[in-house]
Amino acid sequence: MSFVEYGSRHAGKAALRREMAALRDRIPEPERHLRSERACRHAAEWLRERGADCFLAYASFRSELDTRPLLEWGWRSGLAVLLPVCNTADRSLELYRVRSFDELKRGAYGVPEPDPAQAERWQDARSIGAVFVPGLAFAPDGSRLGYGGGYYDRFAGRMRASGGAARWMGLAFGVQIVPEVPVEPHDARLDGYITEDGVYRLPRRGGCSDGGREADAFQ
Repeated sequence: MSFVEYGSRHAGKAALRREMAALRDRIPEPERHLRSERACRHAAEWLRERGADCFLAYASFRSELDTRPLLEWGWRSGLAVLLPVCNTADRSLELYRVRSFDELKRGAYGVPEPDPAQAERWQDARSIGAVFVPGLAFAPDGSRLGYGGGYYDRFAGRMRASGGAARWMGLAFGVQIVPEVPVEPHDARLDGYITEDGVYRLPRRGGCSDGGREADAFQ
C-alpha cells in the first residue's frame, strides 16, 4: 500500500467515525434503552443456543448500545462474564471475571472497566465461547470500524495463537450497519453482529474465524 493510499484510507476512517458517532448520539435515550434491551435479548438467546458458559463483553460507554441487560442475564444464568481492561502501555486487553457492577471503576479513556483489586483475572482464552465487540460501524462482510486503538485486533491475534475458537460478534444498533467499512490488512473480521433486529451470522473465514458455516441471514 502506498503512502497516499494509506493516508486516504485513514482519512476515510476518521470521517466515518465522526459520522457514525453523531448518528448514534442522535438516538433518543428512551429509544436507545428499548433497542439495547432487544439486542441483548437476541444475544442471550444466541448464547443459550450455542451452550456457551463463558463470554467476553464490554461495559457500555456514552451512546453505545447498553450491555447491562446482557451482563445481568449472564450473572443470573451462572455464566462466567468477562470484561476487558485496556492496557495503554502496549494497547493490549487484560480480561477479568466480573460478578457485579460494583467490581467496575472508571478506566482508560473514561470507560468502565473491572477493578483489578476486586475482579478475578482470567487467563484461559480457550474457555471463552463468544466475544462481543463494541464499535462505531459494522458491515455484512464482517468488517468493523472501531475507535482506532487496535486493542481488539491485537487480542484476536492472541486468541488465535492460544487456540481459542470463540465466535466474535459485534453489538450495535441497526443504524450502525453500513454497506462497507474501510479496512486494513491487520483489521480482524467478525463472525457477525447482533442488533435490535436479530442475529446476523456469516460464513466463518479468516480474521477471527476458524472455519465452518452459519446461516447468512437474520435469525
